[in-house]
Parts: sequence; C-alpha cells; structure tokens
Amino acid sequence: MNGDPVNWLQRGSNLRVEPGRKSDLIAVTMESAYPREAAAFVNAVVDAYVAERTQERRAAGTEIVRALQKERGDLEKKRQACLAAMVQLKQENGVLSFRDEKGNIILDRTAALSTALTTAQTKAWELREQQVALKTALADPAAIAAFVESQQYKKKEIGDREFDELRSQLLQYMLTLSTSSALQGENNVRVQSLQANIDRLRARITQKEREIAEACLSDMSVELSAAEENMRQLQSALAEQRKAALALGPQAAQYAGLETDLERIQKQAEVLSNRIAEVNVNTDAGPLDIRVVERPRVADEPIKPRKSLVLAAAVLAGSVLGLGLALAREWHGAPLRSADEAVRLAGAPVVTLVPRINPKLSPVLRGQIVHLDPRSPAAEAYRSARTVLSVGAVRDAKTVLIASPAAGDGKSTSAANLAISFAQAGNRTLVIDCDLREPVQHLIFDVDPDGGLSGVVGSETKLRDAIKPTRVPGLYLLPCGPVPPNPSELLASKRFDLLMQTLAGAFDRIIIDSPPLTSVADTRILASAAEATVLVVRINQSMRRSAALAVEALDKAEANLAGVIANDVSTPRQYRYYGGSWQYAVGLKRLGGTNGADDSNGAADDSWPGNSRGRTVPDEVFAIDDPDWSAGKA
Repeated sequence: MNGDPVNWLQRGSNLRVEPGRKSDLIAVTMESAYPREAAAFVNAVVDAYVAERTQERRAAGTEIVRALQKERGDLEKKRQACLAAMVQLKQENGVLSFRDEKGNIILDRTAALSTALTTAQTKAWELREQQVALKTALADPAAIAAFVESQQYKKKEIGDREFDELRSQLLQYMLTLSTSSALQGENNVRVQSLQANIDRLRARITQKEREIAEACLSDMSVELSAAEENMRQLQSALAEQRKAALALGPQAAQYAGLETDLERIQKQAEVLSNRIAEVNVNTDAGPLDIRVVERPRVADEPIKPRKSLVLAAAVLAGSVLGLGLALAREWHGAPLRSADEAVRLAGAPVVTLVPRINPKLSPVLRGQIVHLDPRSPAAEAYRSARTVLSVGAVRDAKTVLIASPAAGDGKSTSAANLAISFAQAGNRTLVIDCDLREPVQHLIFDVDPDGGLSGVVGSETKLRDAIKPTRVPGLYLLPCGPVPPNPSELLASKRFDLLMQTLAGAFDRIIIDSPPLTSVADTRILASAAEATVLVVRINQSMRRSAALAVEALDKAEANLAGVIANDVSTPRQYRYYGGSWQYAVGLKRLGGTNGADDSNGAADDSWPGNSRGRTVPDEVFAIDDPDWSAGKA
C-alpha cells in the first residue's frame, strides 16, 4: 500500500466494524481476494483492540491503586498515633484497661456512630476514586466510548435510548453504503450522500458519548458531595457524643474514643487493602467486558462479485442506457414523423397538409401542379393554404415569406403553387425569388432570368423590365437575376426595403422564396421584414434538430410565424374528385411529357409553361414606377 496506513485502513482496506443492533456483539469483517490473509488481519485487529483496552484498563487501574495506597498510608499514620495515645493514657493513669465501662449506653452509641462514620468515609473514597477514573477517561475519546458502552451494558433497561437509536441508524447506513458502493461506485451521488450521513451520525454519537460521560461525572460529583456531607454530619454527631462520654468519665471516655478510632482505622485500612488487591487482579487479568465469541473463518464461496446481481444490474443499466440513447437519437437525429410533431415543435398551427406528389414528375411540373392539375389532392391542399392565409390574423399580410429548415423540403414548390392559387383567386400576385444563391423560380415558370432582383437593386435593370409575366393570369415573377457576391448585404440594404415598399403598393400578394434557414442568414433578414412567414417541412425527411433550429432562428428574428405546411404526407393513393365521387388516378399521362406536350385529349396545352419566355409586362396590366433610390443611397 501507499500513503497513510490509517487512511488505507479506514477507506481502502474493506475492513468493516459493525456493532450489533440492540446487542453487545461487534462484528469485524474484511473483504479481500486473499481470504486467509484477511482472516489473519482481522485476528490482528481484534487482538490489537483487546490489547489497547487492556492497556487503558491498566493505566486506569494504576491511577486508582496509587490513590488507594496514598489513603492507606494516611490511615496507617492515624492508627499509629491512636495506639501511641492509648499507651500514654494507660501510663499516665496507671491502669491496664478501661473495659469495665464498656456497658455504658453513651459509649455504645459512640461506637455505633463511629461505625456509621467508617461506612460513610468508605463510600466517599469509592466515589472519589470513580471520579478520578472518569476524569481520566474524559481526556481520551476511546476511553469515553468504552465507559459509555459499559454504562449502557450495566443499565440496559434505563440506558440512553437516543444513543441506541443513533447507533442503530449508523448500522443501517453502513449496511446500505456497503451495498450501494459495490453496485454504484464510490463517486455516485447517493453513495456520497450516505457517507456524509454516516460521518454526521458518527460525530453525533461521539458528542452523545461525551454528553453521557459528563452527565455521569455530574451525577457522581453530586453523590460524592452528598457522601461528604453525610460524613461531616456523622463526624459532628460523633464529636458531640464524645463530649457526653467525657463528661461521665474523662479518662475512660478518652480511652474508649481512642479504641473506637483504632477499630475504625483498622477496618478502613482493611477495606483499602482489599480494594487494592481487587484492582490489581482485574488489571492483570485484562478487560473483563470483552470476549471473542467467534474467531474469523474463511468463507466457503466468494462473496463477490455476485454474478446474478451484477448481471441483473448490468441488464437494467444497459436497458436504461439504450433507451436513453434511442430517445436522444430519436430527438436529435430522426426526421419528423407526422404533422403533429411539426406543430408541437413550431408552436404554430398547420396551414395545410400537402399529399405526396408523384415522384416521377420533374421539379418544374411540381411547381405548377395547381395550374396544370387543378383537381389533384396537392392542388386542393395549396388552395386550402390560400384560404387559411386569407382569414384570421394574417389576412391583411401582403408579403408572405416561404421558408424551410433545409434544402429539399419543398419550399420553392410550395411558394410557386401558393402564388398560383392566390392568382387564381383574383389577387394580383408577385413571386420574388430571394434565394440569391441557388434560384429556381425562373426555371419553374420558364422565364428569362436576366436583370431580376439583383439587377434592380443594383440599378442595372429597370423594375418594369425585371418583372416577368407567367402563363397564369394575374401572376408575375421577379427572378433572382445574376447571383450577387454579397446576398446578405443586398437583402439588408435600404434599396431592398424601398423596393419592397414599391412592390407592396402595386400587388395584392407578394410570395417570397428564400434559401434554407439553417444554411445562411438571408432568410432571417427576410423574416424580420415580411408581414407573415410560413415554415415548410417535409415529413420523414426534415430532421427534428434542423426544424428546431429553424423555429429558433425565426423566433430570434421576431418573425410572424403564421403556420406550417407539411409536405409529402402519406395518403393511400392519389385521387381526384369528379362530380361528387372520389376516383383514384395517377395523373401521369397529362403531366408526363416535356414542354409543349399534348394533353390527354391530344390537343395542344396552352397552359403549359414555356410560352412565357420573352414576354414583358404589358402597360395595360398595371402601372408601376421604378423606385426612387435617393432614399437608399446611404
């Protein structure tokens, strides 16, 4: 071992000393991989304890014998003085004995008082020697514990109940600590709390032992004072009785008194000699209150590790850990499984549930599903979103931002179809492609991307020339234009704010397409300026963590989150509604061709995107003036 042996013995040796509950037994055990050496170690500990108690008993016995011998020496001096006085009295009076007056009542009473005084003095001496021993014990904490243990053993029926309860609590905590530390480790919070409770109980027990010892010393001092007072009263009575005896016969009474004193002194000396012999015998015999009931023995089978208990604990811990990891992975790494999860995450209502659109359709065809297949479930879902955004708190919002947590969530498709649905409802609608990094709206509507938003804000293109019409009546597009080197600075500029004010006065609804929220800061800038924001998520693809970060970003931007569009919601089959009855169809024949393809009847499809390229906004559609950039030159 290394370090302090006492510290190792108390904390690292697995040596345990456990007092019996409501009994006088003390169990000393040691757990070790070397059982025979552990048994020898326990034997050594017990022998050392017995030796220590023997040494303590011898030290206390030596002090008691020294005090008794001093008292006996003083008595011997008194006895010699009494004998000398008796011889002198006989010589002075010329007599051999004063026995002829022994039948006198006064002399008999004097003898009785002398006997009583002897008894009182003996009791006072015993109390005084016990007081000396107890004061010596108070200087040593171990001696205090031994004294309190002996007192509790002598007074089992009237012992200190609180002390017994404290010891019982300490035993229970130590048993719990031994089990918990083996299963949970010494650094566990509960194990440390148990250790703190044990330390506190030990301190309380030590304090209680001192209180009991001090109380015993106080009681003993009171008894000693009473015995000394009784002795003084007997001495006073004996002196009065002697005066009466002297009045009857001075010489006889004097001799009788000397004879009585001699007898008393001899009895006291005899008592002291017997007490000295008893203390010497007990001291040499060792502690009589300690007896080894059973010597340590080696266990037949190992006591630990308990394979069944360890296995059960491992299975339980593994189950809890696995469940925790599964829940953590489910929350941080798993995608959204339903629209309800998106609602709980965003804290906003569902605007609409868009069913799964045929994956064989191109992104361009998906972006115009409301215009090309108006009876499809997806088209109906986007019209429902238009209805939701046309009522309630956001009914007067002209600028609606369409945002998503990450790329591929269907944000651009939702923006295009929602704009088409507003245009079909008679609203003069403008789609602004503010995804200045990867724009797609000019591809969806097949318009010329020249000029665009970046050209207008940079004063390179007139606003009238930058806005492009689409094949949908009432729907116009302001494409991104050339990708700028500084998209965030462009969107945060005063020129862009002035442009948005100009467009808000010319259109009924403005739908803004934006980059993903978790990728760049552009969308946060747009969200703080837009009157309403719609968050688009794709079920079974949008990650919970990304969605949570997106909601947090919108919250920090103080965006007005109107609701959530849930894309790719599973339905049994694609269906259409005809004449009040549901008919299921795939809808691939009409939408499966390229630009300029024929419809299902073989006729040319005049609504197909692609014919709008090269068109300009006619003057009769609306009058729009280019913004005055003088307000934004700073």
